[in-house]
Amino acid sequence: MTTYPPWAAGQRITGEALRAGLPDWIDKPIDEPRTSTSTLQADLHLTLPVAAGARYTFTAQLFIGAADSAADIKAGFAFPAGSTCHFGGTGAHTGALTSGTSGVDEHFAIRDAVSASSVLGFGVSSGAPTWARLEGVLTAAAAGSLTLWWAQNVPAGTATKLLAGSWLELRRRA
Repeated sequence: MTTYPPWAAGQRITGEALRAGLPDWIDKPIDEPRTSTSTLQADLHLTLPVAAGARYTFTAQLFIGAADSAADIKAGFAFPAGSTCHFGGTGAHTGALTSGTSGVDEHFAIRDAVSASSVLGFGVSSGAPTWARLEGVLTAAAAGSLTLWWAQNVPAGTATKLLAGSWLELRRRA
């Protein structure tokens, strides 16, 4: 079993070394709407820095609101060029939800991401918030950031919102 940072017998324990073993975490302070677009855009809040050559695991918990259940949502991640990223997700299946329902169909999927255009789609419900959870592993080829990108899956004249309280956690593993 490996740990990050690596610890050696007799090594001095410092605040910096202890902090390196903790995950980075950020949440959305406000709702963010997207209307009439299926073009992916970076989320305004859910982004965290990565170091060149480092390996990370990450989790994104997305809380989603919409006035139109046909719009749905698609989400993926941007990361430094040349990096390797694999992620999967759980949430409502697209088209499984209608007005005010919570749905009975769950959607499980996995992507070998090469860019932010590698996305997963999830269903939304008009009148009732829904959620999606994305988890993955990233090996960063260069310094940069891991950023959630998202859009409506089908353009709609009413907003699909990523709700306040949605969050992203990034934990360095090597």
